[in-house]
Order: sequence, then C-alpha cells, then structure tokens
Amino acid sequence: MIAAAFDFVGSNQIVFGLLLGAFLFAPWDERRRHFALRALLGMAALLALSELLYLTGQPSLLNLTAFITLVFLWVLLCFDCSLVHAVFTATCAYTVQHITSKLTYMVIISLMTKQVAIPSWLPLAILVVTNVLVCTPLYLYFTRSLLKSGQLMFNSVRTVLFAALFLVVAVFLSSILEDNLDTTAPTYLSSYLSLGAFCTLFAVTILSLELTNCSVKRLETENSVLEKLLEKDRAQYEQARDDMEKINIRYHDLKQQYSRVPAEERAGLEDEMRSLNLRYFTGNKALDIVITQKAAVCAKKGVQLVCSADGEALGKMRSYHIYSLFGNAIDNAIECLEKVEDRSRRTITLSLSRVGEMAVIRVENYTPDEPVVENGALVTTKQDAQSHGFGVKSIRGIAEKYCGTAEFFVSDHVFYLVVALPVAELS
Repeated sequence: MIAAAFDFVGSNQIVFGLLLGAFLFAPWDERRRHFALRALLGMAALLALSELLYLTGQPSLLNLTAFITLVFLWVLLCFDCSLVHAVFTATCAYTVQHITSKLTYMVIISLMTKQVAIPSWLPLAILVVTNVLVCTPLYLYFTRSLLKSGQLMFNSVRTVLFAALFLVVAVFLSSILEDNLDTTAPTYLSSYLSLGAFCTLFAVTILSLELTNCSVKRLETENSVLEKLLEKDRAQYEQARDDMEKINIRYHDLKQQYSRVPAEERAGLEDEMRSLNLRYFTGNKALDIVITQKAAVCAKKGVQLVCSADGEALGKMRSYHIYSLFGNAIDNAIECLEKVEDRSRRTITLSLSRVGEMAVIRVENYTPDEPVVENGALVTTKQDAQSHGFGVKSIRGIAEKYCGTAEFFVSDHVFYLVVALPVAELS
C-alpha cells in the first residue's frame, strides 16, 4: 500500500510540483463559485493525463507542453482572473517545479554516479525537502505580500508573455541536451551538474523577472494612489479654508451684534460665539485650520486633543501638505482610540517645535494592540487593503518631499509618530 502510494506520487511528481507552484501564485481572493469542486476536477484531469502519458510512454517534451497548458486552464477554471494572470501563474508554477526537480535530480544523479545505494523512498524524500526549502521562503518573502491585495497588476504584459516563451524554449532545449549526454563518459557527472545548474539559474532569473514586474507596478500604483489622496486633501483644505473664513466672518458679525443688543438677549449670542471660538492659533494658517477641524471631530468622538504647536516652525511649507500631514496623523490616532473603552486613555498629544535646524512633529496616542508591520510599513487591518493603509505612507511621502523623515514606534502601548523636517527646506 505504502509502496504503491510512493510510486503514484513519484510518477506524478511533475503534476504535484506544478500544482504546488500554482497554489503559491494563484489569486486566492478571486476564487470562482464552487471553487473546491472546480479545483478537484481540474486536479483529477491533470493526474489522469499524467497517468495516461506515463503509461503510453509519450516524449517528455510533449508531457511538459500538456502539463503547462492544463495548469493554465486550471487557473482559469478555478479563479476569476485575466488571461495574463493565468499565464503568469503557470509560468511561475513551472519555474518552481523546474527548480525543485533539477535540484533533486542533481543530488540523485550525484549519488548514483558515486554508486551509493539509494533506497526507494529517498528520491521522494529529497524532492519533498527541496520543495520545502524552495517554496517556504518564496511564500514568506515574496508571494504572500505580492498577492495579498487580490487583483494582481503587471508593469508590462509583454514581459509576462516573453518570460513564459523563453522559459518553455529554454527547458525544451535543455531536455534535448540532457537526453544526448553520454552517461558512460567520465565527464558525465560534471556535464549534468553544469547543465542542471544553468537550467536552475535560468528558471530563477525568469521567476525574479516575473516578481519584479509585479512589484514595480504595485509601487507605481501605490504612488498614483498617494498622489490622488494628496490632491483630495488639497481640495479638502481649500474647502476647509473657505469654511473657516465664513466662521470668522460670522464670529465678527456676532461680536458686533453683541455690543448692540440688550443684556437679556445676549445669552444666545454668547453660546454661538463660544461654539465658533473653538479655534487654534499656532502662527500658521493652514495648521490652525486642520487642528481646529480635527479638534471638532475629536470632541464628537469623545477624544481629547492636547496640542502644543509652533506653527512658524513650518515656514513656507505648502498649505495642503500641512493639512494632509497633520490630518492623516490625527485621523489615524482617532481611528485607533475609537476602539478604546477606557475614556481616560482616549487622548491625542500633538506637539510641533523647532529643535536646532529641524521642525519636529510628535503625535502620541494609546494603542490597545501592537500594530502590524511589514517591511518597515504599517499594514492596515481592514479587509479592503487596497483602499486603506495609506495614512502613514502619505505622511512619509510628504516628509520626503522636504528631505525629512517620518518614523513610528510603540512603547508601553503608546504609539509614537515622529516627523522631522529640515527648517532650510521649509524656508
């Protein structure tokens, strides 16, 4: 029974390797209805074809072509993705299978050439270990972050197609060369290992090209989103500035009325004047607007905003940059504190001061949970990751425009955001 299972896995190791690779690169957020049934039927078709080709003794080149084609169709059957994404998944799956297979056979051929006794279970064990060593870091450091946002985007569709074509042609040529190696020649082992190393390196190169092609596009898309958000903040700042002007005019009119009405009629005017006078004066008009606006939001949500800001430290920094930077910082803190039940901890402390030749902004707030960080960036906990998680990225982007830095850290359940901007760049 066990021997039969080993034989089944061994004879179908290409199919299992391709499926493992496909699982790494499949768009899991785009699964079709009845996914489990579709996946099982597709895998059954692959295994049936593998058994048929194995029994009929078809040429290996035909086998490879059939397997790659079926993996491509399996992706389309199971996932609602584009044809290009299916090509990408099939290509990457084949590179992973090719790498693990070549490394495994290089070890086995080396042992056989040295006339080492090889138990029947050893080849499969080496293949399993090789897959673990290759696929685990690939998933942890590349595909997990690459595909977490759902729909995959490519910097160049042509790169995906050419990479697939080059890989298939290279594998076919290497198979022909491998079949023509003289197994009786003294140099057979060195020739086989050299050819295997070249094929592995080529597959790694193709895989790196495919992954880089995706990563570049994600960065471009992310930058585009940040620019759109900044433009949105710019429009919001202009609207907030106009609203503040109206408030100032209304407050001035109320003061004029207050001096003219009888004392018994002043109570209503005093209440309205008091509500309109909840303004901040920091020495920077844009900063006054954003802090006044966010202080009102804090008051509605039961959050205390403690502010100490020298707005003159920001010099001639663009108004909408100020609005966006401080707005995002305070919004992130408010969102975090909304989850806190203890009202004594629902406090945001904001400070802006000039320290030497730097304008230093600090925002502190209690955080009940440790934030998730990947590659030095905060990761949103919301399901719609594509539409959220840009707050700190936007802050960093603005800081970098002025040759500054924006860093964050957590200490004793307190989240600290520190932005340092060179005063010379703000002049």
